[in-house]
Amino acid sequence: MKYTLRSIAILAVVVLFTACKKEWNELGSQLVVSDDLEVFSFDDQEIKISTVREDSLSTLNRPTSFIGSIQDPYFGNTTASLYTEFRIPSTDVDFGSSAQADSIVLYLDIASYYGDTLSPLSISVREMLETIETTTTEGLDVESSVNIYSTDDFDFDPQLLNEPQQTLQSIVNSELKVKLSNTFAQHILDADTANYTDNDAFQSLFNGLYVSADQGPGSGLLLELDLLAENSKLTIYYHNETSDSLSYDFQINSSTDRMTRWAHDYSATEIETALDMEYVSQSYVQGSVGLRTYIELPDLKSLKDSNYVFHSAELTIPYISTEADSIFSSPEKLGLAAVNSDGNLEVLTEDQNVLGSSYFDGNKNESAQTYTFNIARYIHKVVQEGYSNRLALYVPISVSQPERVIINNHSVDSVGLRLNLLVSH
Repeated sequence: MKYTLRSIAILAVVVLFTACKKEWNELGSQLVVSDDLEVFSFDDQEIKISTVREDSLSTLNRPTSFIGSIQDPYFGNTTASLYTEFRIPSTDVDFGSSAQADSIVLYLDIASYYGDTLSPLSISVREMLETIETTTTEGLDVESSVNIYSTDDFDFDPQLLNEPQQTLQSIVNSELKVKLSNTFAQHILDADTANYTDNDAFQSLFNGLYVSADQGPGSGLLLELDLLAENSKLTIYYHNETSDSLSYDFQINSSTDRMTRWAHDYSATEIETALDMEYVSQSYVQGSVGLRTYIELPDLKSLKDSNYVFHSAELTIPYISTEADSIFSSPEKLGLAAVNSDGNLEVLTEDQNVLGSSYFDGNKNESAQTYTFNIARYIHKVVQEGYSNRLALYVPISVSQPERVIINNHSVDSVGLRLNLLVSH
């Protein structure tokens, strides 16, 4: 194992803490000043990185959902589409005698945007042909839950319920309105009253809607939707023999199943090549259930017999800024987890939870163009217990965070990942 001892850094730390009288023996706590304080700085070339696709994650019933399409020059095409069911607010549904549809409108509350807010989107709405089943009944009538993942699809009628239109979304808009077919509205009004006895009966009439959006000219846009907002609903406007200007709202509420389907196409990007390489000098992290970067630290086993106490372990991760960042922003914070022998992620509990998020860090430093993590307890486990030295860098809550960033490991300006260990005997 190659390391360098930085005497100047040691001297600075010793001087800084010379006046400290209180001793802290707990790993990662305030430094116990001693004459044998050492700083190990691992050469960047010893830390290896690779790009992997993120495992499909559950997007079922998240606080927000997405529709849209973007074309990122570095990350390719990302699309988001939406499946959602609806509920009747009560069982006393009565449209009156000879009810006639005037119009039907889908309202979706816009919580936020990602991408070019001047890019037009072509919104398409279709009727679902099956419900989003979240439970299944097995032998002996035992009911178990079904996982719904970000790549799952449900059957829908290919016939559009709306006229496709290039809808320009202004940043001041807070609501997406899509007018649907009157034939569809009349079908709902003409249904037998038995279909409105409860929500299970209503679902036998109407399974829900599939909403997608195609990109027009420009870089594209993703709309983040708050389906649980009061404004998100499906409204029929109608009249009957006795009254005009009537309306009825079908709701999206907390008991309504809904999910975002994410899809990525990395064709003709450097990512396509990076995914096939064991190690790379430039890697990628992407939300929207996109990409992770795996970090392989150097072999630290030779430190075990030295009986070092690890006072700090700082992992610095540089990133690359691009001209596209003004449209497709990078994450304000990244997550870091260990990759166990089964390939599953394990939270760095002691560093992240015991010592707190402010210690663990992971925040973006724009001036330095880095993300930094403090992982002293994790390094202690690697050295003393032979724990996995592989880490995964990812976007937290990836299912609802589409941000992305390029990781630099000697790809640009001879800058790469650094691991600095501050130790004493």
